[in-house]
Amino acid sequence: MTIEGAIDQEAKVVIAVRDARAQARYTDVIDGVKKAVADELKRIDPTLKIKKTEYFNHSYIPDLIATWRESGKSQERRVFIRGSLSTVVASEDVEALSDQRPLLIGLGDETGRVLKDLRAQLPKTTETLATEVSVTSRITAPMATEEQDTQLSGLVRANIVRGGRGLLTDSDADRIVNVEGQEPADALRAFTRTVQKLFLGSTAERLTRTAGLLGIFFEANPSAEVLNQLRDEPLSDSELRVILPYVLRRAAEVSSRRVWETLASMLTLERIESLAPALVDLNLSPIVRPGINNLIAGRSALFINAEEFTDEAKDALTPSWKVRNGKLTADVHRWSLWMGSDGRKIHGRDDGPDARWDELSSPLVSFDLTAIDLRGLSRQLGVSNVNADAVREDVELFRRTIDDDFHVASVTVREKGETDAPEVKVEFAESTATGKASVEFHVRAAGLLAVKRPFSDDDLDSLTSTE
Repeated sequence: MTIEGAIDQEAKVVIAVRDARAQARYTDVIDGVKKAVADELKRIDPTLKIKKTEYFNHSYIPDLIATWRESGKSQERRVFIRGSLSTVVASEDVEALSDQRPLLIGLGDETGRVLKDLRAQLPKTTETLATEVSVTSRITAPMATEEQDTQLSGLVRANIVRGGRGLLTDSDADRIVNVEGQEPADALRAFTRTVQKLFLGSTAERLTRTAGLLGIFFEANPSAEVLNQLRDEPLSDSELRVILPYVLRRAAEVSSRRVWETLASMLTLERIESLAPALVDLNLSPIVRPGINNLIAGRSALFINAEEFTDEAKDALTPSWKVRNGKLTADVHRWSLWMGSDGRKIHGRDDGPDARWDELSSPLVSFDLTAIDLRGLSRQLGVSNVNADAVREDVELFRRTIDDDFHVASVTVREKGETDAPEVKVEFAESTATGKASVEFHVRAAGLLAVKRPFSDDDLDSLTSTE
């Protein structure tokens, strides 16, 4: 969200409270204020359910009760609305309500003196959170293209009502949001201090661990011990949903190749597919390329690039990896290459490219050719042999002795010179390559499908080079 968007959000909440307090009927004041605060709490954490009580500004009975489920059990936090935090200080609500784990929300903007006095009272309890609606509104929602659980600040948002403690001020809110900024080292250190101040227990540990790891990733010489430990004990999906988008958006700030290698070691193609909603619109090349020989695809397919760019604009783009519709893809100029961990996840075309042996003979030299299906005007020929040289020799013999125009329906190939390597069947009518093999191999196999407009060496380097 932009700064202007944050200001708009803050103004929206403050205006809603101000308008409610200006109502002539006291019942309308109560209903309006409760609705404004309830809406703000649900904005912070949309999973909350907010129940209104029949009381307002009562000493010991909450105005609202926020409820949620955690580990299958119902949880709640009692919310006390106060006209200002100065009344909280004067009435010593912190101590009086400490047994209720209260969330104390002030409706106005307090002076530094009041906040100082309130902070002095708060150490008497460990489970009271005091703040103002104008403060929570500064913790902005994610951008429209982002999910809350893919943001480090989003994890804080989701835990403030549930487990926040202490005094949440404007500066705290700004530090939480600024962790999504473009200077990760300083922002992460400030974020960690804020988390440790606002949370206890498992929540603080989880957030501190995540921020700490991110801090290491942006160091010039990250700890080899930590990176090796991460290879042995990979991050969970929930951690990766936050860490991968954060690092990929700031790829230029990562100076150590070992960071990308470590992150790549945690990924399979299945895992990328499961994490796909968190990776939309990101350049995945930094984490795909280091592990491209270990990512195993079941099928790949080559389509015409449907992006709404001119052909000249497509030709000018450097191929890179991304996710689209839950699949790992790469736009290679006028082509779009799709990978699926399972053959059933990728469907072929019904207008695949026409291919002839004379066009494929040269690019097939870089593979072992173990089978081929030739379709002529008068006859069809299928040749297969574990001896790749024998297949090529047979095809060349057919071309010399049979007067026909042979089209290639399919070829089956494997890594050149490796008889135990997996085989991949390339079918031209569907424009697919099927067989469990590395993504790197599937990229090269897709080059056969692109024979009319082949991939260049630079294109292949952009997608497969591990350097």
